[in-house]
Amino acid sequence: MPSSSVVIFAWRGLVRRPLQSALLLFAVTVALAATMTIMAVLAGIEEQMRRDLDHVGRDVINVHISPTIKDALASPLRLADCDWMRETTGGVVAPFHATLAACDADGVDKPVQATIIATTAVWGTIVPLELVEGRFFAADEHGVGVLDEWVAKRLFGDGRAVGRSVRVRRFGLPQTIEVVGVMKDPFEIRKKFEELDVTGSARSRILRMMEFKSIYMPGSFTDPDQTIHGAVIKTPAGRDPIGFERPLIDRLGDRAGRVWVWSRKAWITNVLEAADIGTQVANVVWIIVLLVTCVMITTVSLVAIRERYREIAIRRTEGARRGQVVGQLLAENVLLSAAAGVLAVGLARWGGSVLESRYISWPPAFLTSDLVLCLGLGLVLGAVATILPALRAASLDPVDVIRRA
Repeated sequence: MPSSSVVIFAWRGLVRRPLQSALLLFAVTVALAATMTIMAVLAGIEEQMRRDLDHVGRDVINVHISPTIKDALASPLRLADCDWMRETTGGVVAPFHATLAACDADGVDKPVQATIIATTAVWGTIVPLELVEGRFFAADEHGVGVLDEWVAKRLFGDGRAVGRSVRVRRFGLPQTIEVVGVMKDPFEIRKKFEELDVTGSARSRILRMMEFKSIYMPGSFTDPDQTIHGAVIKTPAGRDPIGFERPLIDRLGDRAGRVWVWSRKAWITNVLEAADIGTQVANVVWIIVLLVTCVMITTVSLVAIRERYREIAIRRTEGARRGQVVGQLLAENVLLSAAAGVLAVGLARWGGSVLESRYISWPPAFLTSDLVLCLGLGLVLGAVATILPALRAASLDPVDVIRRA
């Protein structure tokens, strides 16, 4: 029988059972749409993290004291160390001193805990800046500050922050600063899920600066012997920052155990590798969805084909071969799976837009490769779920089937 005849018979078989076909079409569509949406959300997480991490600064090296109380109180770093850091890397260096502080503004009931980073205006030329409002402070400014977006939202909600005052209390001493700028949080993925900690175990007083929940203020760095908590270094264009880690560590000598040196490029690579592993583990979710769908299709097909034994037997007595019967039954489920796949693409994109607008802060990434994989798996599952009951039905003696009917 020509392939066109198989398709025609398959189409007629589906049309003759509208309720059964519609229910199976609905179930397969929902299952495939759920699979596509899950895959798109996972791919979207990876893509958003890559975009976010590009704003952290791949050419920046962090040098800071180890996260211990002893080193925080008596830092092994001095301002003079910035000179050999500059010589070793050939880059731009900005020292900093970091402390935790409580800050509030008019109308804020509960003080906000933030990291106060006292640094120089050079910081604004080293760390990639994307400002929501205003600007970074200049070299000759005092009594001003730049807020991370997270801090600005806690203090001023959705209102404008530039030009307003923030009261800061650190070491028990109050200070009022004027906000001149708000730095955009590079981690868009955190805006709906603030519990996501992209800095891993960086929960110490010093490393909490990488949470981007800070207030940046002008600091006084004039005495070469004054202690600092660390420095950020912007490496020259075209140079690999990872290659400077070892020379910097060697230059520290005996202090290397108390001072950490790490490039953000290496940190970004580690975060992305961890995200890849997490995505692979999360892929189990859509695999389970497809397996459940396969079991469901197999059960429905088994029941549906059993009810059609008499119809199949009549076709056999009319001259249809076993292969033709199996081909028709397979074609029915393949047609149904194909139609479900087309509908699932539209449903998944709609579901993705709803998730983006209401629940997540990044766009799901509907990759062509993932859509093709999902559609292909849908067709394969439909065929696999049908082949065994179809072979059994085609192998029955048509005379015995008609006699028992």
